[in-house]
Amino acid sequence: MKIGEPAGSADRALRILLVDDSSLVHAGLIHIFGGHPDLTLAGCASESSTALEACLDPSLDALVVNVSCRSIDVGHLVHRAAHFADRGASRILLLASDVDDPVCLEADTLGAGGLVLTREAPEHLVSALRLVARGYRVSAPGSRRAPRASPRGASGRHQMLDLLTLRERQVLELLARGMKNSEIAAELVVSESTVKTHVQNLLLKLGLRNRASAVAVAYELGVTRAGLAS
Repeated sequence: MKIGEPAGSADRALRILLVDDSSLVHAGLIHIFGGHPDLTLAGCASESSTALEACLDPSLDALVVNVSCRSIDVGHLVHRAAHFADRGASRILLLASDVDDPVCLEADTLGAGGLVLTREAPEHLVSALRLVARGYRVSAPGSRRAPRASPRGASGRHQMLDLLTLRERQVLELLARGMKNSEIAAELVVSESTVKTHVQNLLLKLGLRNRASAVAVAYELGVTRAGLAS
C-alpha cells in the first residue's frame, strides 16, 4: 500500500500510529495487536512534528496518543490536527489514567476521537480503536463532557440506539431480560464469544461500564417495552 492511500479499505487491516515516548507502552501495544489481525501498528511518533504529520496522513486510520507523553504537547497537537486536517482530531484516541485530566477535557472540546483509561482491559482499547477508525466518538465511563459514545453530529437520548447494529440491539434487549451470555447465544444461535463481543461493543458505544448500566439504559430508552425485530 502506498503512503497517502485513503484509510478504511475493506481488504486491509486498520493502520494505527502510537504517539508516545515510552518503549514499554509501545511493546504493550505490539503484544495486544498481535492477537487482532484487523489491527496493525504502523509506527510510533515521539515528536510533535511527526505526530502532526501523521494526523495529516490519510493512510492512517487512528492514532493512540498517550496523555502522559512528556515530549509532546497533546493539547496543542489535537488543536492543530482539528484545524489542519479533515478528521485529523477525530482520529485521535487518548490514553490516560484520569478521565478528568485537563488535557483530556481540552482535547474532547476540540473534537478528539475519544478516551480510554489505562486501567481498562486491552479489549476495551481494541474496541475503541475500531470505533474511532470508523468515525465514532468514544467516551470513557465517568467523563463529564460526553457520557455516551456517538457518531459525528448525533444528539438526543434516543439516537443512542442508532449507534448499535441490529444484532447489538437484540443483545441489549436480551440483557435487559436478565439473560446470561450463554442464554443469549442460544437465543440468537451464535457462539458465546460472539455475544461477548457484541456486549463489549454496545457498552463502549453507549459509554457504559457494565451490564447493569446497559440494562438501565435499555429500560430508559424503552427497548424492553417496544421489543426488537429479528
